Amino acid sequence: MNPTTRFKVIGGWALLVLIGVATIAWLQPGMLGEARAELAALELRRERAQDGAAEIRRLASELSNLKESTTAIKHVPSDSQFARLNQELGNRLEVLGITDREITNGGSVELGPARSIPMRIRMTCGFMGVYQTIQWIETLPRLVRVQRIRIESTEAENPWESEVEVEITLDAVFDPEATQGALTLVDPEATR
Repeated sequence: MNPTTRFKVIGGWALLVLIGVATIAWLQPGMLGEARAELAALELRRERAQDGAAEIRRLASELSNLKESTTAIKHVPSDSQFARLNQELGNRLEVLGITDREITNGGSVELGPARSIPMRIRMTCGFMGVYQTIQWIETLPRLVRVQRIRIESTEAENPWESEVEVEITLDAVFDPEATQGALTLVDPEATR
């Protein structure tokens, strides 16, 4: 091969390599930009997945808290159902062994959109009987608001063993405008 031809072939190859390198250098910023955009999109998806997982944990915690606070959701019947409540209360006091008792009620009282029947329970029993009665009232599935509790102790050496005279005033809430009864979310602070 002649030196001039050899020079032309080597020069041609060098020119092709130089054009290839220039093309790659020219295309690389676009490719690098695309790669960066794809990387940013993947990073955003990862962050959203982490945010989603955090949101799922937050919602699960909120659901758990709502399940724990279901005692604050009470049924409001469409009628007073006073006779039934009075009978259930009498039966419960009987089970607790509280025989010295009197349950009375007043007339219907308006409470905004709802109404209530005031009830008064007078009884003589030990402190645990008082505690168990109040605990039972608070676990009723219907909305019953404890208005007042008055406890008078008799003189005794051990107050835990003595009997106390108790008066509990309640409001049995009902909504005469509700056809099937309703569930009401009760603010625990508002019922105290």
